[in-house]
Amino acid sequence: MQRYIFAAAVCAAMSVHAADNLNFNPKQMQALGIRTVPLTASVQQAGLGYPATVVVPPAQQRIVAAPMMGLISRVWVTSNTPVKAGQPLATLASPSLAEAQGGLVQAAAQAQLARGQMQRDDQLLADGIIPQSRQQATRAAYLSANAMLIQQRQSLRMLGVPAATIAQMERGQANTAELNLVAPMAGVVLEVNAAAGQRVDAAAALFKIVQMKPLWLEIQVPGSDAAAIHVGDQVAVGGRKVSGHVLSVGQSTQLAQTVLVRAQIDGELDGLLSGQAVEAQLTGKTGHDWQVPVTALAYQQSKAYVFVRDASGFHPVAVQVLSQTANMARVTGKLKTNDMLAVQGVAQIKAVWTGVGGE
Repeated sequence: MQRYIFAAAVCAAMSVHAADNLNFNPKQMQALGIRTVPLTASVQQAGLGYPATVVVPPAQQRIVAAPMMGLISRVWVTSNTPVKAGQPLATLASPSLAEAQGGLVQAAAQAQLARGQMQRDDQLLADGIIPQSRQQATRAAYLSANAMLIQQRQSLRMLGVPAATIAQMERGQANTAELNLVAPMAGVVLEVNAAAGQRVDAAAALFKIVQMKPLWLEIQVPGSDAAAIHVGDQVAVGGRKVSGHVLSVGQSTQLAQTVLVRAQIDGELDGLLSGQAVEAQLTGKTGHDWQVPVTALAYQQSKAYVFVRDASGFHPVAVQVLSQTANMARVTGKLKTNDMLAVQGVAQIKAVWTGVGGE
């Protein structure tokens, strides 16, 4: 009986095949197992998923390193500790700090003596007691001593000594071989590579501090899909109420033949963590791309088609397949929202369309 109905449908369609009007009544559709679904989800609303990694933007990362060789005498924070700018992270004891402090005191004393001598010679020159050449030599000696003092101050600043402490050292009111390493910005301590009693070398990385907002997604997109992605396209994270937008699309493929797409997450993070693996859903802004089940596709002479339900039956619509997974395909074509697509019985509809079995 089903074979008779199928043959009858082919015969009925042959007379109108030129116009691509494929007539099927409800009984024929039921007998042939034809089922339809509405085309409701464009890529603008529901994008295909790609593997992604959550990363912290480089501008939001700071490394706190040991400014000199020394001994960690105390650690004040642990990993995942929120910190404020200027908050102590660890205390470093170093003989190099004592040497730098001694050099500062000596330079400050030399500058003070040279300044006093210059002031006296300025007065003596004004009174005509000394020649101008002596006054010029005295001024040169003061400028040299002051330059050495400025150099010592800058050296201590580069070591992380606060300006107020440097001023106290110059006046002889501070004398210490310990230095507090402080947070350069507000954020979260992501890594701690310091322990009390640990000896460290100069420039050894001890702490990593990051600001967790905003975050980036580094998305691995197959090269065949990358051409349809543009800066500004919307991004969602599977299973989370997180959204963002594309910042950049890579111009070269990686070893796995994927293109790196970088996106920024806006608003709430919904528990996302640095280094976390997630599924990113990229959605275009044009609204001309559609997701359809793979079973809806029919190929004729190497071209892809879908069959759209109409008042009398179905008509084929040519589409271009942009990308495809095991179950879904992303296509573009003359489709519109709420078109009813055949997803089962497509082979039977194609047979009627092409006239296969019509004799």
